Amino acid sequence: MNSALDSIISDPLFFLISAVAVIAALGVVLETNVVRAGFLLVMCFGGVAGIYFLLKAPFVAASQILIYAVGITLIIVFGLMLTSFKQEMPKMKGELGKSILSTVISLGTFYVLSFALLGGKWGVFDAPVICPKNTEIIGISMLSSYVLPFELISVLLLVALIGAIVIAKKDKFSQKG
Repeated sequence: MNSALDSIISDPLFFLISAVAVIAALGVVLETNVVRAGFLLVMCFGGVAGIYFLLKAPFVAASQILIYAVGITLIIVFGLMLTSFKQEMPKMKGELGKSILSTVISLGTFYVLSFALLGGKWGVFDAPVICPKNTEIIGISMLSSYVLPFELISVLLLVALIGAIVIAKKDKFSQKG
């Protein structure tokens, strides 16, 4: 096996992030509430981005977060808003347990952010992590040899978004008339 893959597979963080991504993906498929499925989709995409960070591919991880976790999920939410999808929120059972879990997660997040903002020391690494210049290589290749497919994909996404808006508006006008 490759030595890079050996170091990733031996890392317990890899299995934790992979488990989060797989469980969130199952939740997207099995969840009946569309809004919760959207949040699980963001969690799944975040898990995939975490795996890319572990593989020392920060550009691909940042692209995963920006394009999929934010962009595609926003398009799904806009599509739901345009189609006037209305769903009653069900009555929640076990509110106390969820409130306690929410409080623990909120306090943990507050602690980590406070520690980071107040200049806490996270630990010392033995050697600096050296990332290759893959961002520069990808940028040069996308703006030189792959510029036409890059622009065609952006036009295709724009046409799909405009088509979704036209279809949603046509449905609203036909319901009124």
